[in-house]
Amino acid sequence: MATMRALRVHGPHELRLEELPRPTPGPGEVLVRIAAVGICRTDLELYAGIHGALAAGRQRYPFVPGHEWCGCVAEVGEGVTRLQVGDRVIGETGIGCLRCPLCLAGHHQLCPNGSETGITGRDGAMRGHHVQNADFVHRFAGAPEIGALVEPASVGVYTCVRAAVSPLDRVAIVGGGAIGQCCLQAARAFGARQTVMVTRSAPKLEMAERGGADAVINSAATDVVAAARELTGGDLFDVVVEAAGTQEALRDALALGGYVSRIAVVGHSGQEPFGYALGGLIHYEQTIIGLRGSPHVYPQTIELIQRGVLQLEELVSHQYALEDYREAFAVADAGGPDVMRVLVRL
Repeated sequence: MATMRALRVHGPHELRLEELPRPTPGPGEVLVRIAAVGICRTDLELYAGIHGALAAGRQRYPFVPGHEWCGCVAEVGEGVTRLQVGDRVIGETGIGCLRCPLCLAGHHQLCPNGSETGITGRDGAMRGHHVQNADFVHRFAGAPEIGALVEPASVGVYTCVRAAVSPLDRVAIVGGGAIGQCCLQAARAFGARQTVMVTRSAPKLEMAERGGADAVINSAATDVVAAARELTGGDLFDVVVEAAGTQEALRDALALGGYVSRIAVVGHSGQEPFGYALGGLIHYEQTIIGLRGSPHVYPQTIELIQRGVLQLEELVSHQYALEDYREAFAVADAGGPDVMRVLVRL
């Protein structure tokens, strides 16, 4: 029996590199030889045992993490004609049944019968070979390390779709990590008339400036609302994206939204209760938009990357071989001003 190396989570902070049977693709599936996988905050919450999927029983130990991946098709299952062996591909995270009312309405990322790669109900891609429904796999003509960032880039694009970003909008992004930088670049791609990055990390503010931000606000050194009023002539922002995953970031996001603004909540995981006076929300008639996944935007995201509109190279800050997984997770978990996306290479 063919085997492969796989990294599995057996309990909170318990990772093991193991030799497991290589999966085989069923009808409608493809087997992918994995080349690179990203580690994001969701992976770290699963690793720590605090992710809601574990508490709700939607994910069970042991499991293979990893939902940001790129590789090459090694085998195709019965009925797969769109993809061929040797194709470099990336995969979506939310996989729906494509039959339930939510899937038929276009919300397969919310499918009650579905799964999320490496998060709920199925193994992820931190293994030599990964099997996935071909309907949720896309060709990618680029380096594997950039392919592994298509998923976070797609979150930026989907955020702009859901928040209806247009050339009429001033957009602020709160949080300068990989997701925040992707949201910034996507807002520029959607033609926002002003894009502003808000974060406390000087290196990430500098990265945002290189990524085309019209202005940046250091939230550790200034009154963010006063700075925002100065930048917007007192109007504040039409769209604010919370991309940091902290209560402070969500408070800042709500405070930065002007009249009839849209507040897109991308980073906040809901692990802790959030308290905020609703006066501003009501006074400004703000709309809070929760986001989960990034359905239907992968082809658009790939096109934007291949046209050079989204530039992701700088977002890869660290790369490790699979056998160095302990250091990779430690660096990603520690974070810091110089840590963006940590990749595991297979």
